[in-house]
Amino acid sequence: MAWNSSKNKSLGSSSEKSVLGPGAPVAFNSGTTGKPYRDSWDIERAYREGMQKVTWVNRCIDAISGNQARLPVILRKDNSPDGKIVTDNKDNKILDLLNTKSNIGENSFVFRYRLSSQLLLSSRGAFIEKVRGRDGGIIGLHLLPPQHTSPIPHPKTFVSGFEVDMRNGTKVILKPQDVVWIRKPHPLDPYLSLTPLESAGIAVEIENLSKIYNRNFLLNDGRPGGLLVVRGEIDDDDKDELRSRFRGNINRAGAITVVSSDEGVDFVDTGSSPRDANYIQMRQITKEEILASFGVPESVIGNAAGRTFSNAAEEHRVFWNETMLPHMELIGRGLDELDVEYYIDFDTSEVPILVLYKQERERYLLDEFQNGLISGNEYRRGTGRKLVDSDLMQAMLANPNLTPIGYTDKKFDSTQQAQMAGAQPGVPGVAAAGMVPTPGAAAEGQAPGAEQAQQPQQPQQPGAQELAAQMVDFNTKPNTMAEALAAEQGQQPAQQQQPVMASPTALSAFGSDMQFKSETKEISDWDAKAEENADRWVEILDRNIERLFERQQRVVLEKATGAKSKKLIAANTLDVDSIFDA
Repeated sequence: MAWNSSKNKSLGSSSEKSVLGPGAPVAFNSGTTGKPYRDSWDIERAYREGMQKVTWVNRCIDAISGNQARLPVILRKDNSPDGKIVTDNKDNKILDLLNTKSNIGENSFVFRYRLSSQLLLSSRGAFIEKVRGRDGGIIGLHLLPPQHTSPIPHPKTFVSGFEVDMRNGTKVILKPQDVVWIRKPHPLDPYLSLTPLESAGIAVEIENLSKIYNRNFLLNDGRPGGLLVVRGEIDDDDKDELRSRFRGNINRAGAITVVSSDEGVDFVDTGSSPRDANYIQMRQITKEEILASFGVPESVIGNAAGRTFSNAAEEHRVFWNETMLPHMELIGRGLDELDVEYYIDFDTSEVPILVLYKQERERYLLDEFQNGLISGNEYRRGTGRKLVDSDLMQAMLANPNLTPIGYTDKKFDSTQQAQMAGAQPGVPGVAAAGMVPTPGAAAEGQAPGAEQAQQPQQPQQPGAQELAAQMVDFNTKPNTMAEALAAEQGQQPAQQQQPVMASPTALSAFGSDMQFKSETKEISDWDAKAEENADRWVEILDRNIERLFERQQRVVLEKATGAKSKKLIAANTLDVDSIFDA
């Protein structure tokens, strides 16, 4: 396009066509084009002096990598983060590689654990080689060594390949379509990746030095360094002897040395004790700085001392929301190129702290729905449920009768709203039905005006307002929950075809269609219930009496066949009272 050319975008543009645009990744360092891009960061040293020696670095990397590797990878439809989870694609090779076995030597947990560790340690990111089968499909994933892998910048395609230095001295260049490059974006250099160890480097070094200082202090018998000043002149042999005596080590702990001099001996302390060096405070500060750099609270790595339950839970929530989710998002977007059809995501539905957070949000949405601020479908959408195709679910319902006060997808009729507002409590759907009879309406089987002739005109009291009789058609779909209850409780018999008349103030509107409960029916129902209760009590008493006789029979048999009865029979003294006693 003409408006997007370099001639009208740059004030100092010339007639010659520019090879590189000013915003190209290699524009400011065009000398790197076609050459492997390397930096001075030593990932092997970062591992040796960071993860291998500093406890906090090791635990932070382990917490982030372990939590990421144990979560199952899922696929979402429509290549969208809000797409439905694919549940019927068990034969997908990408899921098998990311959840079961990534290559011949590593399962998915080991592969993904190493992937996160390299992202946290390397300034170049992580490089994944795609192993393809004969059909061109991906059958394996291998992690390339980040310290020996370098991207080759290109002015148009960003990278033209990846150079890998092999152990035997040879160099292999892989095609860009065969390598997945995952990195945390660098604000200035698009070919580098950010690592937390860059900002925590000094804290890591201080932590190492403080440990070495404390170790040497203990090896020196817990004594600081100093100068032994002997007044007068001594020869070299005496100096060496004194030096060997005062050279502290773990084998001479507690040893006593005697020095004699005619003019006296002085000792000058040139060292400092751990107390003077603020050893404890310094280590506490470096620990907090390292944990903050990685975004891992101390309670996550196993130390919740000095914290309340709520504070520890909040630290876990911050860890998952601010550290784990962005870290997994970075990996998921990098792995997206493995499957062009689906969106790669992580299943966090079983993470306890995220489940509690989801429950709190659902309770908030439920309160909004109950207060009439959102519709039913908005609540269902916010809680991840399927939407319901109904006008009632699109309406905002007001308590206490759950009367619609507005729709979210169409205009709400103000006349209908006024009729609902004037309806009788508990029956808000009467006015909502929109079936208001006009004076002179004819009933079934009657001539026009017959109903008016049968019903005398009722005088109105001063100031009283007579509401028009309203008609509810129970064959139509109710618009509110209360209307549905009213329709269920007031369902007409099957033989009636005319809708029932209802009015909040005039009972005469019902006419002869009103039904009354029979007193005889109430009496017969009461008799039937009383008879049923009596039969139940008779059955209970019969069962108790039967159990009593069974118990007595068992007791009599046990006494008659017992050892005492046999003795009485042998002595001819057995009588009835010895068997049937109380």
